[in-house]
Amino acid sequence: MIKPIIPVLAGACVLLFGCSDSNDNNNISDPVALCAGTQVQPVRLFLQQLTSESVIVKWRGNADGGAEATSVCFGADMAALPASSETDATVTATGHSEVLLSGLEPDTTYYYSVGGAGAADAAHHFRTAPAAGELPADGNTRILILGDSGVAGKGSPDAGFVLEGGMKYVKNQGDEPVDLFLMLGDNAYNQGTDMEHQLAIFDVYPDLLSTTSLWPTIGNHEMGSFGISTTTSPNDYAIIGDGANGGPDPAPDSPMPYLNIFTLPANGEAGGLASGTEQYYSFDHGNVHIVSLDSQLAIRDADSRATMLQWLKDDLTANTMDWTIVIFHHPPYTMGSHDSDNDLGGIDQPIFAIREEFTPVFEEYGVDLAYAGHSHIYERSYYINGHTGLSATYNAATMAELNDSNLPATGQGDEAYTQIARNGMDDKVVYTVAGNGGQVTVTSPGFPHPANFFSELELGSVVIDVNDSRLEASFVDVDGAVLDSFVMTR
Repeated sequence: MIKPIIPVLAGACVLLFGCSDSNDNNNISDPVALCAGTQVQPVRLFLQQLTSESVIVKWRGNADGGAEATSVCFGADMAALPASSETDATVTATGHSEVLLSGLEPDTTYYYSVGGAGAADAAHHFRTAPAAGELPADGNTRILILGDSGVAGKGSPDAGFVLEGGMKYVKNQGDEPVDLFLMLGDNAYNQGTDMEHQLAIFDVYPDLLSTTSLWPTIGNHEMGSFGISTTTSPNDYAIIGDGANGGPDPAPDSPMPYLNIFTLPANGEAGGLASGTEQYYSFDHGNVHIVSLDSQLAIRDADSRATMLQWLKDDLTANTMDWTIVIFHHPPYTMGSHDSDNDLGGIDQPIFAIREEFTPVFEEYGVDLAYAGHSHIYERSYYINGHTGLSATYNAATMAELNDSNLPATGQGDEAYTQIARNGMDDKVVYTVAGNGGQVTVTSPGFPHPANFFSELELGSVVIDVNDSRLEASFVDVDGAVLDSFVMTR
């Protein structure tokens, strides 16, 4: 589903005083007219598809109960947003307003006013991505990853505690802001309704969402039906029960709220190869390439799965970034609340498809990290290759990167992983289950999975810091403490 966007017709000058006029003998700039609207605080405000030269600002509602905003002004000076930057919004069938701000400079901070005021709220800003393949000015890209965090829709505060822990860690690491926000599915329990998205995402992460682009993936609860749907089409989205927290969205948009809420790059708008669908996509941020796969819908149909798999191969073949991360919902190696040896009568069949058909592609085409949710636990694998069977078939001697003692390397200390492994190939991946962003529940018989180095029932988030030659991934608990981490170098 491609949503219409109105491009910005922005002026070249964004400060209070404009560019000089060559015909002005005194070379004194004329004042630039500023926007004259009124700032609105939306009920729902978030950023989408941030690139080195553009971003989508998307919103709905007015927290004060008044009229909704119909435009956005933006500029590099928070106190002086030029009138030439004002851009009218497009309104979708489900009542979201969105504006594409384009013609921006890479790695630059901009401020924006929803409602078209001449000055911006200090919380309403974003920093564009570096140019493709480049590092940001501070030399580091910081990525926050949360899985299965949608518990606020069930009245739980735990997702908020997880966010607080992640932000404590960020503060303790020099307070460098988050550049990318990735969500691993089951972002809104129990049935992924629009109202549950409001409760579980927009009411929990407002400060992060107004400054940082959100990139989600589809989980089983995004398809309603209390997470047990095995349909292959978003048009089959349905709820069970009385729909106390909302129901299917109206036509002509999809009945699946996930696809109506988010505006995702189906046509390669943010780098990567066009997929032709918002259900799976890829994008670039500086020197990092990220792929979001649909492990809930497209993967269940043989033809759709083959199409997605071929797209993945083509996308990874075209990828030239230093680092590659893949996100999806159903983990190939887990013994948490889900068991990757058990398809649960077809409900967890995507786990088998990911492990048998997709992990070989990850390993052949140079993926570095793969993140999933679904299982309400944190589990992190060794640096592995070739494990496509049940847990009993895992063989560390042939499938894991080994240290000098011929034991599986941990990724820590002098056992840090190298992108090019000891066999001279870039053919191994670290697989992480991070379905602990809002709840932890139980483990399965056989816990822990033998392919995993670290497994723990503990709430938390993942923070990745990456530059041109080093990547560090940290599992952070609700107190901001690091419980597990690993380093990969290139």
